Order: sequence, then structure tokens, then C-alpha cells
Amino acid sequence: MGLVNEFELIRTYFQRDPLDPSVTLGNGDDAAVVSQHSDFETVVSVDSVIAGCHVPLMCPPDGFAARLLGRGLSDLAAMGAEPQSVLLSLTLPTLEPGWIDHFASRFHQLCVRFGVDLIGGDTTKGPLSAHLTVLGKVPKGSAVTRSGLKSGDDLWLFGPDLGGARAYLDVLDGQEADHEIWAERYWRPEPQLDAGVSLRGLASAMIDVSDGLCQDLLHLLDHAVGSASVKLQSKLFPLCPDLVDRFGQDKALEYALTGGDDYCLLASIRGGVTVPTGGRRIGMVVKGETDRILLDGEPLPDAWQIGWDHSR
Repeated sequence: MGLVNEFELIRTYFQRDPLDPSVTLGNGDDAAVVSQHSDFETVVSVDSVIAGCHVPLMCPPDGFAARLLGRGLSDLAAMGAEPQSVLLSLTLPTLEPGWIDHFASRFHQLCVRFGVDLIGGDTTKGPLSAHLTVLGKVPKGSAVTRSGLKSGDDLWLFGPDLGGARAYLDVLDGQEADHEIWAERYWRPEPQLDAGVSLRGLASAMIDVSDGLCQDLLHLLDHAVGSASVKLQSKLFPLCPDLVDRFGQDKALEYALTGGDDYCLLASIRGGVTVPTGGRRIGMVVKGETDRILLDGEPLPDAWQIGWDHSR
């Protein structure tokens, strides 16, 4: 039996009792009500996932849910924030209970895992897309921003090996026949929330790797303290082993540096300090040179597309 309307859709699939006691009025009213804590600041971000643009047109509902929530929470991780709640705006071509059930089940499962409440949103009819607003908290004055990278810092990565998600997209374009190796990396990004919290007060600047490591690194350089360049060492990069086996070292390195959708945390940390477990050093920040990013002492290859450009 199909759903009657959007209100039944919301009641059936998206209304849940809040996990967080600070949510005094949750999903189901004109707006949610969340109590404020005087010792904390609220961190807010919004992200979109549009079928045919950010993900393939034919996308699995559980993967769509996991990718949507993982992307959004990764922004909070990059600020050193603890997640609290989300707002979901979901556009569906049809009210198909089977698809919605799989999407909602996975979405709520991950909300419980990461300790976030779905406190409101909207549903409508149209091409498949979703817009997620995430809210988190940090102690006052402790949010880690993109501003602050400086000469003398080391560059660290926190998260999985790089490049698998980009390889998966190339697989879908028909460049490779076997894609199951990298599908998990693409459809189920893992936000590095614990690492982000552990880097508060330690990282001078931080960003999540979503548009490609080099592209996101340029954002940090744009907000550096003084003139700065970065020297990367290829031997230090955590390359996905399956990529090296399939494509060779050079192509795997290109995927890792330019592919995007890895959702690691890239942090600049003052040299010589103790770094939390799980981080991998990939290079260092030096005084500004002609080339802003050097790989093994050389400029990046001209043939590389540095990362995603969402205006294209």
C-alpha cells in the first residue's frame, strides 16, 4: 500500500523521540526548539546531495542516506565539534515505500550511532535530492577553523586510506570492470568525529578532504598566517592498497591527491608536538615559494585536475 501524502511520510518514517535532552521540541511542529548552553557555541553547516550531480542517478537508498549524513557530519568534525542534531529536506520523485523504508532505516541507524537527533525538515516531490543541515557544539572559543596554517607546521591526515572513492566513480564511467572494492568508500564515508574533537587546541587549521586533498589544501593556504607553501612526500601518503595493485603507484597517487570524497581530516599542527593516535604525517609547511604545493620537491603535474569545482 502506498503512502497518502507527505505528512504520513514524515510520521511513518522520520518522527522519532529525541536522544538529546536539550531538544525540548523535536520533529513534527513548525520548528524545533533546542535549549542553549552558556558554555558552548553552536556550529552549523548545510550540505546538498543531488542525484545526477553529487551521486549517480541510480543510487541505493541506504548508500544515499549514509553518504548524505557522513558528508554533513564531516563538516562538524573539521571544526572539532560534537554533533547534536540535523534537519533534513528530502525531495523524492515518487512516494515509493520500499525505497523510503531503506533510506529512513539507514538514516536513523546512523543517527543513533553518531548520537544525533533528526529534529525537523521538509519533504516534497521532484528529482531525487536531499539537503542536510547539521548542528553541533564546541566549548566557547575552541572551534578549529581553516585559518591559522603557518610555516613550521606539519601536515597530518586522520582517516582512511585515500583515493578509493574517486576510483569508484571512474569505475561507473566504464574505465574499470570491477567496482566493489571501492563502493564502500564512496557510499559510506566515515566522519572523523573523535579525531576532530581530539585536535581542538592542537591543530592550527583544519579542513575535511571532500573536494580533493590538493584543492582543500589550497583553502588552508589561502587563509595561512603569512606567506606559505607546502612540501608533500609521496612515500608518506596512505594510499589505498587496492588502488596501487590495480593502477600502479603513480595513478593511485593522483587519485589520492585530487580525487576527493575521502572525508579525512587534513590538519596543520606545530612541528614537534605529540599528535593523537591515528594521524599520519604527509608533509610540512614552509615559507612561501613560487609553487604553493610541491610533491617530492617538484610542482604538481600539469595534467592533473586538482579537485572538484562545483560551479562547473
